[in-house]
Amino acid sequence: MTAARNHVAAVAAVISAAVAAAGLLLPSLLRAAGATPLRALTVVAAAMLACGAGTLPRLAGLLPSEAVLGFFYDGAVLLVVCLLLAFEGLLLLAARPRRRDAEPASAVGAIRAALFLFMLAEELSRSFLPLYARELYKPVPGLSETLMMGLPIGLFMLLVAVFTPFAGAWADRFGYRRTLLLGTLPAVAGFAGTATAGSLAELLLWRSACALGYAVMFIGAQGFVARHTPADRRARGMAQFVAAVIVAGLCGAPLGGILADQFGYRATFMVSALLALAAAAAVALLPADRVERVARRPFRMGDAAALLANPRFLALLLFSSVPTKLMLTGYLFYLVPVSLHAAGETPAGIGRLMMAYGLIIVLLGPWVSRAADRTGRHALFAGLGGLVGGAGTLAILQEQGVAGILIGIAALGVAHAFNNATQLALVPEICRADCARMGESSVFAVYRLLERGGSVIGPLLAAALADRFGIQAALVALGVLGMLCGTAFCAVFLLTPSTSPTAGEAVR
Repeated sequence: MTAARNHVAAVAAVISAAVAAAGLLLPSLLRAAGATPLRALTVVAAAMLACGAGTLPRLAGLLPSEAVLGFFYDGAVLLVVCLLLAFEGLLLLAARPRRRDAEPASAVGAIRAALFLFMLAEELSRSFLPLYARELYKPVPGLSETLMMGLPIGLFMLLVAVFTPFAGAWADRFGYRRTLLLGTLPAVAGFAGTATAGSLAELLLWRSACALGYAVMFIGAQGFVARHTPADRRARGMAQFVAAVIVAGLCGAPLGGILADQFGYRATFMVSALLALAAAAAVALLPADRVERVARRPFRMGDAAALLANPRFLALLLFSSVPTKLMLTGYLFYLVPVSLHAAGETPAGIGRLMMAYGLIIVLLGPWVSRAADRTGRHALFAGLGGLVGGAGTLAILQEQGVAGILIGIAALGVAHAFNNATQLALVPEICRADCARMGESSVFAVYRLLERGGSVIGPLLAAALADRFGIQAALVALGVLGMLCGTAFCAVFLLTPSTSPTAGEAVR
């Protein structure tokens, strides 16, 4: 087994060297390959096939026959993670400015590196955060262990929603670089404090600091990309933003699980603190940006009330957007780690299984977006996503244990590949009058704020169901909820005609 591990390490070194050489010799090709996660994974897969195919028979001969499949599965996951990490580093090298007019590309490359490092820091604990909370739990009257395990996730999501509007205002007032730096540093303290927490109350406090950093980084990086890319390259700049977040999610869960298995939960959070500190250092190297006073229309409760009076907007929110976030945090972030741990899986195994969710979104998401835009049937794709997600998570009724949960993870990946882009496209379609009256950016701000309610409710609802009826029943209950919401969404959007006024009618 040791010889096999050494052989895998040698293969990884050869592949990494090949990718590095390609990146240094052909930086323009590397930048193009890294524009989307799918292209990045294609380059990584090509490098693996080119350099590693010839070594597979030798590796098989070094292992006992019963260990071959498991070893190759673990090795493949770890190899993909390592190569994606190396690939992100090479993209940063390829973005170095060589001409004066290349400065914007360099700035986008630098913010992608900072965003990737920070999101990777957050994703490292994805496979074991509820388990860590259980270790710190001490009996509290009226609050069960199961419910308290979901509280760190619910509180984090709530504070991200609360801090997000402030993060945008701070960026407009103080500039993106300063806001990102001041927002990232509390997260460094948050990760370090989480690693040393002695009670669940301390854990909640330090996770609140991480939530502040997450909101600032997400909004600040998105605004930085928009400001530092020309209008004709804005979509490609945002593709870099999305790619960094998705690739960090792909790498974080399996890598964090391996670190937790080898060194423990606390040491893994210290690694997160170091990654967040590296993200802060990357932010400090960003070019200074001018502070421009933006006439930002203040949020008013009447805006939310007006949108909620739109029946189709309310249906989109209640039957698609909120359930999507609820399933993400309640099913994937909470129930999956807890149920897989109960089934005997280690954090490393949990992380590898959770990786399927991100891989499916990366592979399927671009195709779904193109097909939905080409056909104009955004509601159809969103409805199908809800039905697939609900039906897939009910597979636990037929396939008990790890197999059923894996099917649910994969179904959730398919569902969110269908939902994530199409939900956003539906907002201006069904809120034309509201967009004409209050501005599209204000409509999206209210929509984003309200949909995050699902992220907050998800882990708390899942924990309450698991505490009252058991983990198996909680998995089934969320699947049934997903099916019901998907069916209701299809009934509203696919079976009833639209009666919302057009923008022109609203203006008249």
